[in-house]
Amino acid sequence: MRDTAPDLILTGGPVLTMDPARPRAEALAVRAGTIAAVGGRAEVLALRGPRTEVVDLAGRALLPGFVEAHGHPTMMALAVAPPAVDVRPFTVPAGADVSALIRAAVAAAPGEPVCAYGIDPLLQRDLPVPTRRALDALCPDAPLVVVSNSGHAAWANTAALRAAGITRDTPDPAGARFLRDADGEPTGEAHEGGAVEALLWVVAGDRVRPERLAASLDWAYAEHARVGITTAADMSTEPSFVPALRAAAARPGAALRVRSYLIGTPELAADSGRRFPGHAPAEDLFGVSGVKLWAEGTAFQGTIATSFPFLDSAATRGMEAIRCAHAPMNYTPEQLAELVAAFTAQGYPMACHVHGDVTFEAVLDAYAKAGADDPGRLRALRPRMEHCGAVTPDQYRRAAGLGATVSLFMDHIRWWGDVLADDLFGAEVTDRWMAVRSAWDAGHRVSLHNDGVCSPTDPLSSVATALTRRTPASGRVHGTAEVLTLGEALRAVTTNPAWQLHLDDEIGMLRPGMRADLAVLARDPYTVPPALLPDEAAVTATYLGGRPTWTE
Repeated sequence: MRDTAPDLILTGGPVLTMDPARPRAEALAVRAGTIAAVGGRAEVLALRGPRTEVVDLAGRALLPGFVEAHGHPTMMALAVAPPAVDVRPFTVPAGADVSALIRAAVAAAPGEPVCAYGIDPLLQRDLPVPTRRALDALCPDAPLVVVSNSGHAAWANTAALRAAGITRDTPDPAGARFLRDADGEPTGEAHEGGAVEALLWVVAGDRVRPERLAASLDWAYAEHARVGITTAADMSTEPSFVPALRAAAARPGAALRVRSYLIGTPELAADSGRRFPGHAPAEDLFGVSGVKLWAEGTAFQGTIATSFPFLDSAATRGMEAIRCAHAPMNYTPEQLAELVAAFTAQGYPMACHVHGDVTFEAVLDAYAKAGADDPGRLRALRPRMEHCGAVTPDQYRRAAGLGATVSLFMDHIRWWGDVLADDLFGAEVTDRWMAVRSAWDAGHRVSLHNDGVCSPTDPLSSVATALTRRTPASGRVHGTAEVLTLGEALRAVTTNPAWQLHLDDEIGMLRPGMRADLAVLARDPYTVPPALLPDEAAVTATYLGGRPTWTE
């Protein structure tokens, strides 16, 4: 007779299922990677057999594994996995220390390419923006590239420009550009995907060798598991890295399920023979979910298109945006519509990076045009809008009517709320920046994300910010009208992103028949002050398909 007893039972603490039919339970059973039962303690324990492992939660809370709707595990592996030169403001707050770390990295590898990832002069106030001349002084003989924390800008020395073959005659990549001086010579500064990547490749070195990349991906996946994430979107996968991601998924003990959105280049769009391969089932730890376009840049480089101006401040005077009401988009509306139409025709779900309200409207126009002949087909693709800083309530309503879905970078407020208010846009704009309440009330299945390397990956941090809109460093609150409830915010890091990734029948809630992706929290989040959630309700264990991937 076949043994049908569970492999694992967890009980002894609240089970927050995210299932409207049964929001709370006392125990959960797992068999063969799938949830076998959810219910009362006695009824679930009655299912155990002689080989069933019983885990006593000891008052801790059990939730579905978190889903990072918009992450960058590949970028984490390439840019910040040890022994990378990680100079993000969360790692190195002082600009003087950033300079010292870069200088030490150059000295430690004479003649070798060096890449430093993560500068942010808006948070590292004593750090000057790099110039080609300053980087040449730091490293005269080998390529040196410094990348912004947002990933939307990079600065190179002369050796890096030479190695990349970038001259005054080099054309700008589609949707990106190399900045030039009055004489037309490249300054060493690059904006947006194709231009930044051209510089990164010359300093990639052994980071892309199979064995090094494999170890770095494993590290990045473990970092996700440490904060309870069981599934992450890789939002901008270079197609050449797909084999490495498949290999990572196949390794015994893989700690993360990854769904890639390929970088949406014009070349990819022109490949009429390419078709979307279809959504992989959750038991497959790797799959392709769609294509991503960068419709514009970032507020922190002054490269988003808004209907309102940037402030005239010390922080913005070096930005191009201060010269006009708003920056240009990476593509014209016509180019954007052509790319969206091409990928939609190939069956790919789309995701568009967008912050400014002007750009958001252009993306909505592109989606509307792509779905004009068959609105139901567009809606079935669940086209996405990513980040959504300056979006208005009317725009959220229009997006919902088209069947588009939104994912908000909520921790912009946590880390840059004061910068947005004091240096970039003013208090009124900041109070409606990341207007998550407006998005929710417009009918969206909103997800929250951390954008991989751009802020520390921690869904509970996003939840806390959605509840408080507080900048912890100063204690200031920006926009109390745009908060979520705790239940809504938890759905925004579990069930909603699972739906956006077309995995909602398999992950995102604790219901019999779904994958046993689990996060154990130190406390019931409903008993913790919202601002303290990341610390007092921190993740203590993570399970992927019933298999432990991290324990405290």
